[in-house]
Amino acid sequence: MKTKISIFALSLLSILAPVKPMVLIAIAFIWLDLCFGVWRSVRLKGWRSIRSRGLARTVSKSLLYAGGIVAVYFLEKFVISDLIGLFVSVELVLTKAFTFFCAFIEIKSINESYFDVTGKDVLKSFKEFLTAKKQQWDEFKN
Repeated sequence: MKTKISIFALSLLSILAPVKPMVLIAIAFIWLDLCFGVWRSVRLKGWRSIRSRGLARTVSKSLLYAGGIVAVYFLEKFVISDLIGLFVSVELVLTKAFTFFCAFIEIKSINESYFDVTGKDVLKSFKEFLTAKKQQWDEFKN
């Protein structure tokens, strides 16, 4: 019985091996958001504002994002891979796009926490920087 369970577990891990880095990236952004959220709470309201419920949301969000990434991976790999292959040659493009979406949500949350403490919007500054560099590049080309 123990051998069958270990064979099943190893088989499942080998099926999920391509999606492991994407799950780890999403979880890393979630925990980075947790750090910024704790920083914001402590800076604005003090240590007494930290509650276990807020920390528990991080665990549930990690499981939800990981489950979502795995679900998109299974859908893409075993259901619609042939259809996607007609249009895009990038492997696991939907899974990567969903992972990027999850990471972007966390980046927005990190930016909100940073803005609440410092008053600086990093994403807005980054967008302005890219716009200025694009204008410089266009002027250089002409």
